[in-house]
Amino acid sequence: MRHRIKIWIVILLLVLLAGCSTRTLMINSVTEVMETGIIAFEQDDDFEMLEKAFPANIKLLETFLANDPGNEKLLVLLSRMYASYAFAFLEEKIEAAASTVNRSADGTGEYAVLKQTATRYYQKGTDYALRALEVRHPGARENLHRVSTAGPFVQSLGTRDVPALFCYGFNLGAYVDLSRDSVKVIARAYLVEMAMKRVLALDPTYFHGSAHLVLLAFYAARSPMMGGNLNLALAHYQKLKALNGNQFFLSDLYYARYYLYQKQDRRQFVRVLTGIVNASVDDKTYLMFNQVAVNRAKLYLNRIDQFFGLAEEN
Repeated sequence: MRHRIKIWIVILLLVLLAGCSTRTLMINSVTEVMETGIIAFEQDDDFEMLEKAFPANIKLLETFLANDPGNEKLLVLLSRMYASYAFAFLEEKIEAAASTVNRSADGTGEYAVLKQTATRYYQKGTDYALRALEVRHPGARENLHRVSTAGPFVQSLGTRDVPALFCYGFNLGAYVDLSRDSVKVIARAYLVEMAMKRVLALDPTYFHGSAHLVLLAFYAARSPMMGGNLNLALAHYQKLKALNGNQFFLSDLYYARYYLYQKQDRRQFVRVLTGIVNASVDDKTYLMFNQVAVNRAKLYLNRIDQFFGLAEEN
């Protein structure tokens, strides 16, 4: 790990000392390496190492971005890394804190501080994705902030825009989910649905079909008056299973946490989450996210009475 950090420091110094055109070429080369590198991150389940590595690499990329602010690939990569870090590490800590008495009404308790940090990171991820969309579509931010133009703009996006659009929808969706006490933020939830439906129309397999994952949670976590629809949530779960089989544990995690919780099916909730905890991993593609699912499943099982009350399973 220390050897790897030293290598990146040398690369950073070379980039900063290079001339403008040479610097841009070097940044592009490093970005290409990092695009492959983040896949290596996601295929590792050493959480202690990953939790330390993500922030260091994020700050390194932000240094590169300062020298090439219009680099679309860098912007998308930063958006994706902020999302992955907040989702994999901060949200797990939030879930753990939610099962304790650490919540604080004055916003200073562990639970509140973790939520504030995760919210800030998802906001950063959303902003980087918007900047990436702006590179190819000037005015993207303004179009997405207007109800009258958001739909036509999203529909105008093509396959090349899928990475930025997915990162935008994922980060915004998580930001909205953590900001349910803000009417202003909740009002932007329709953009999440719009973005993910367009991603699925353009490339339904992108990032393991995770747009289905976002929409599963989106439709199951809301009341019908707020756009919720359990039938649609179930359909997205089924499409995820058809796409990834049983090796992508987040499918079952979201199915339990959102769909089965809304159905108040305690028995099935326990069965599905226990299956995640006890499952064997044959495919290394999803290793980091599967470890997230295992950790989160254990937390949910420990909080079973918070989800379903003290009723007996039988």
